Amino acid sequence: MRSDPVSSIDRIVVLDFDGTVAVGDDPVLVYFRGVAGGGADEAFARWVETGAGHRDGYSFVATWAASHGIAEEVRAGAYAASRAALHRGEAAVRAPQGLAALLRGRPRGVRCVLVTNAPVDGIEPVLERLGLTGLLDGIEGDAGKPAGMPAVLDRLLREADLPPDRLLSVGDVWRNDLEPAAAIGAATALVDRFDLGEGSPTFRARTMEALLPDVERWWTP
Repeated sequence: MRSDPVSSIDRIVVLDFDGTVAVGDDPVLVYFRGVAGGGADEAFARWVETGAGHRDGYSFVATWAASHGIAEEVRAGAYAASRAALHRGEAAVRAPQGLAALLRGRPRGVRCVLVTNAPVDGIEPVLERLGLTGLLDGIEGDAGKPAGMPAVLDRLLREADLPPDRLLSVGDVWRNDLEPAAAIGAATALVDRFDLGEGSPTFRARTMEALLPDVERWWTP
């Protein structure tokens, strides 16, 4: 974990975790299997093929569970099991190609913070498997996005004494990751996997790899 002095920070990048830094459907499929049981793989494959109007796999599973009357405790247990599988390395994810190199070569004054709704426990081993150990300046778990995002952004900006336009929020869910940032005048970069056209981000692409040049241009003096 980097630890640049706050006084030396001139830009902040907020990175989402699932679907942004950690890419892959295995954790969501484990979650769906715990909710749906038999037939989960086939139903999930159909969703992946089309996108079916859901911004990400977690939204798809939550909507499916609600429409099938799945009890909240079943959903919560399935989600916890999927996170445990991810943390143990049993649900495969990968880092976007080129992300580690980009973070490693960023200007010294750029602070990069991971902000996720997932529990922070177990994320460090995942980052190690992704080759991202030591490349982030902080990890914020259980962020409660979108409702909790404004407070996180405000604190990060106040700590560095920076205006909102010196912050870039990167994620794959407009409402959770980017809308709160856009509302205060920060820059945004959306991984729009299924080309849904949500929101009005500063940068948009279907993959994180395609967004990396935009991120680099944004923080380059």
